[in-house]
Amino acid sequence: MVYTGKPSRGCQMCKSRRIKCDEKRPTCGQCQKSSRACPGYPDEFDLVFRDENKAMERKAKKASASSSKSGSSLEGSPESSPHSAEKSRSRSPSDPSQDQLIALPPHTAPPNYATLQSFMWNLHNAVPQNLTMAPEFEAVPFFFKNFVSLPQRTESMRGFLELLAPLHRLARPSSALHLATNAVAMATCGNYPGRQDLLQGAVTTYGKALRKINEDLKDPVMSKADETVLSILLFSLYESIMSTGDTINAWGNHVDGAVALTKMRGTDQFKDPMSHAMFRAVRTIMITSCVQRSKPVDAFPGVNGWVANDINEENAANRLTLICIDLPNIRVRANTLTSLTYDAAQESEARAILEFAKLVDTNLHEWYHTLPPEWRPRTVAMVYEQPADVTTAEQWPGEQHVYHDVSLASIVNDYRVSRIFCQRVIMACLTWLSYGGNYDSTSAYDRSIYVLRQMVDEISACVPFHMNYDLQPVAKELGLERNAAEAFGGYALVWPLYVSANAEIVPQLQRDWLSGRLYSIGIRFGLSSAQILALARRHVLNCGPMFP
Repeated sequence: MVYTGKPSRGCQMCKSRRIKCDEKRPTCGQCQKSSRACPGYPDEFDLVFRDENKAMERKAKKASASSSKSGSSLEGSPESSPHSAEKSRSRSPSDPSQDQLIALPPHTAPPNYATLQSFMWNLHNAVPQNLTMAPEFEAVPFFFKNFVSLPQRTESMRGFLELLAPLHRLARPSSALHLATNAVAMATCGNYPGRQDLLQGAVTTYGKALRKINEDLKDPVMSKADETVLSILLFSLYESIMSTGDTINAWGNHVDGAVALTKMRGTDQFKDPMSHAMFRAVRTIMITSCVQRSKPVDAFPGVNGWVANDINEENAANRLTLICIDLPNIRVRANTLTSLTYDAAQESEARAILEFAKLVDTNLHEWYHTLPPEWRPRTVAMVYEQPADVTTAEQWPGEQHVYHDVSLASIVNDYRVSRIFCQRVIMACLTWLSYGGNYDSTSAYDRSIYVLRQMVDEISACVPFHMNYDLQPVAKELGLERNAAEAFGGYALVWPLYVSANAEIVPQLQRDWLSGRLYSIGIRFGLSSAQILALARRHVLNCGPMFP
């Protein structure tokens, strides 16, 4: 990428007057002194993509001039043929089939950061200089660099975003996967202040992607392709980001579609590493969907069902998913039982649910204690004083934790959320059984309260880490943009904060603080209350287990 100098963050008035801006907010000091109306500051998104296109254009013109001097040596090559030039000129940026104008080499290796760097370099350096940049040429690189999480450890890979880079490279520019990626990227970036113009493009592109996927589903080969399944998962992400009136039904329909395709692909998909990874991603978001909608998990057509051949899975993230795979069924059974008044005939069912929840909780506890040391949080500070205003305080009293990166912290928070869910089921069953007068639940109930509060305290301890770029060493190493890294951390916090704030036995002041952090995430990153709720209920950015 061409370096064009440090970008100016001063207001537009100071820039036009060619004077130094003190960058005070909301109005700079220079404008106040001269009694001028301060027009405001450029947003970080614009600064990231400031003048790089112009710089690349100048570089391309120099290269073009150099090549014209040596044109005789290139005569007869396919690149310099009149037919090729005419074909290049005939491309239009408004044509969806030509959205991507760069030739990407085939990719067969597993996803890694070097691959992403190469992908990003191509996006930035292969744009013809005579074309006006379409919005997706800004949004897609920004989305890939800052929001497509590629964990540095294979044992933490479990979601679908980490599969996007290699499959995006293999797919055709006119594919549903490219269109879906463009729609999600523009929807994500459209939440930045001053970039709402991208949202209309996201809606239009999303419509094109839906039409293309309907065509692909009629094709016997494409209907079973990895890129088709991934496109549908991206649709679910789009629905949560946009949070329209139809989001809930549309999100569920997309997840159901991905599950149906995965079942149709059968056990043959386990023979290919990429297809197997896609199966795991669908399995994880399926658990989210089933619990959200209080429905049991559909059977998978195989000897071991959805566990498949992962019974001895060494990947820590996927082991967590396997432990949680029965939690949707536990929720359905618990909700059905506790909605009824006590009935001695149902006591055996209550005890069965209770023991099942205790077993899952024990497995979760053992899972955490088998994690490698680098997964564990480090305590970097201790806060002793209660904040005067809990709704605006950035820290909750107690230990302050940091992690290797946000991806690992999110997985560990999913473990905590899962244990919170188990404790709530246990407490509900104990309460129901106590109405019969023959069950002493005091000690078990007190233990559940202790574990639940411990999980909420540990979630509270990691909030500053998620929200502060300076506490995220991996984000700095990867060169992520500050606001985007903090936004990703904030998105990852939404679900744990939402669950914790709705745990009744948590002290009210702490619940107010947790709700205040949710509100702060919405304000800082341009999310409406509806979008915060949608992210909380779907937990899609990390694709982890999700419970009420």
